[in-house]
Amino acid sequence: MDLAAAFLLSLLGGYRFAYVWRGTRFTTRRVDGHHLYFRAALGGALLFSIALALRIVLVGHFPAYRNFDAALIEYVRPVLKVESGLALPELTRRVEWVVTAIYSLLLGAVCGPVSNVFTPRRWAEQRSLGAFYRFLLQAQQDRLPVSLTLNTSKVYIGLIVAAPDPIREPVVVPLLPILSGHRDPEGRLNLTTDYEAVYSTLKHGRAMQLGLPADWLSHFALAIRADEIVTAALFSPAIYAEFNPDWKQRIAQQNQTAPPQELIVHIRRPKPSGDASNIKLRHAAT
Repeated sequence: MDLAAAFLLSLLGGYRFAYVWRGTRFTTRRVDGHHLYFRAALGGALLFSIALALRIVLVGHFPAYRNFDAALIEYVRPVLKVESGLALPELTRRVEWVVTAIYSLLLGAVCGPVSNVFTPRRWAEQRSLGAFYRFLLQAQQDRLPVSLTLNTSKVYIGLIVAAPDPIREPVVVPLLPILSGHRDPEGRLNLTTDYEAVYSTLKHGRAMQLGLPADWLSHFALAIRADEIVTAALFSPAIYAEFNPDWKQRIAQQNQTAPPQELIVHIRRPKPSGDASNIKLRHAAT
């Protein structure tokens, strides 16, 4: 085994740690190419330094470990590539580096799961996501409604159904709508649909009358393409009501059916004598 090849063990240890530990797992699984290589190399160098320092301390203070380390060196020595002109101390030093590289690989495999015990998943996810998806994750975990404005000026307000995957860039944002509307040319929000009123009606028996399944609420969930979202913000009905006190009344008025109106039609039919009379027909338009 060439000495340079032995240091691949440290590289694998660094990759294993970066892939398993929550603090770096999500970003490691998203990167590729030379970025992934340098990330693994940095982790491998740190693990090799820790393994070297740990080995020196153990050899210097624990005779039992010193005997174990000496036996391990003799066991690994035949694996190392033989080079002419090397003295025994130099060859032994190289074998010690190989042993240290083996330790760094073991550290990478063990330290990742152990570190996860002390690393909160929520913290790790939030530091690994971008600002937009970190916002969606917090809204989903805290069950806070969000307002999403699309590039068509359509606005959906609702709850995030599922948290975005921190490993991959999400394509869609799953949303259970509560309200919807649009923004006028000046950017003011105009709400036109109250989904909660519909949910309340269905919940109190209307769903059974319509023959809807037991999980009818999930049928209202939307999958909004992430690249169509222009702005995203938390939505508070209380704060919105401070600026628009009658917003619920306006939604109700918009959804009311227009009352019937009378339609009056005048038909002129000339008589044979040349005199004209008016016939008035009244129809009720519904």
